[in-house]
Amino acid sequence: MLEDGLLDLMARRHCERVRFRRTDGPVKLLAATPEGGWTEAVGLFTTEELLPLVRAFEQGGHERLDFVHREDLGLRLIVAVHSSELGPPAGGLRRHELVTPEREVVRDALHLSRAMTMKHAASGIARGGSKIILHSPGVPEYGRDRFLGALAEEIDLSGTATGPDMGLPPSVFEALSARSRNVTCCGALTSAAAFGVHASIAAVAATLGQPLTELHVAVQGLGTLGQPLARQLAREVAKLSVTDVDHRRIDQLLDNLHEDERARVQVVAPYQIVELAADVLSPAAMGGIITAARIPKLRCRAICGGANNILAAENLREELELARALNAAGILFVPDWIASAGGAIHAAVREKEGASFDERHARARIQRTCGTELDRLLGEARRSAHAPFAMALRDLILPHGLREARLLAADLAH
Repeated sequence: MLEDGLLDLMARRHCERVRFRRTDGPVKLLAATPEGGWTEAVGLFTTEELLPLVRAFEQGGHERLDFVHREDLGLRLIVAVHSSELGPPAGGLRRHELVTPEREVVRDALHLSRAMTMKHAASGIARGGSKIILHSPGVPEYGRDRFLGALAEEIDLSGTATGPDMGLPPSVFEALSARSRNVTCCGALTSAAAFGVHASIAAVAATLGQPLTELHVAVQGLGTLGQPLARQLAREVAKLSVTDVDHRRIDQLLDNLHEDERARVQVVAPYQIVELAADVLSPAAMGGIITAARIPKLRCRAICGGANNILAAENLREELELARALNAAGILFVPDWIASAGGAIHAAVREKEGASFDERHARARIQRTCGTELDRLLGEARRSAHAPFAMALRDLILPHGLREARLLAADLAH
């Protein structure tokens, strides 16, 4: 990636927008200034400056990657659209601090938008995948209304739907939802996501041949998803190991547990959790924690969590290779785009039912996807010795005809 970042170069060259767009030929590169319309980006940037981003964009098979810099407001956005093959793209709105290198923000946007495509396809939702990331210190107190108005405008211009993710408080989404129909601020989404992960862990327990009450589960991350998941598991499992980089979240969890539940909880350091000896490792924080080099060090029997992109991969083929390596090592890996689908399913049911929305309908559909359907997939995978990830691609993703899955079709047939 660029040493200074494309957004910084855009500021110096008074460029408001840069777009990378997939075509049948070379990647289309466009740029726009505040005064004019779209032009060829090479008129403002050199090929050498844009080449690393072009490579990252091509590798993931995305449709579009936009950079927006509104200099008058300090608004810095990166919008990734992975696919619109199934329907209008949707994904969360996340914020990264300015100290986070832009290359990491871009990688996050590309990976998370791909995960949303997979999540929607696996759940039978007529949506594509996207991600919007605000690369800034946050929403300024001075000029707050102007900033939020501009952010809502950019969300509408992006052609995507979005909702809560890391880095921004609920009040921001409440304000944005009042300004844009493309923003949801439903606090029940994280509860639904935790419900889905719990259903998936129950399916894993059945595959391992043990009830939940005999399992040792390790939860990495006690944020909006990990917190309710850990509270539920503390009431059921034999042992629960938890960690978080913020000790206040650990205190919050322990404060909300009964004495007998706290007795089953073990707190470990963040660096210990991934390689802890446990029945199930449940990542609920940042992704990319499972690498090829780390697999021999793992001591869990299964990995099933709500974190997006648990596998450190740049594209779907690399994810499949890592999932197969886990399977060869005797570790059951549940695709995160199944285990974490609860929030997306809740949002889809709510959108469809409107004023007549019944949460029980959403929970039933989450149970069907994250529990019943997963249980079937895990059973077939166990009988055939194939990786569950490969089975899920074959049964849940390939029938939708997604471009990336079609490229893997021959490999999945074996």
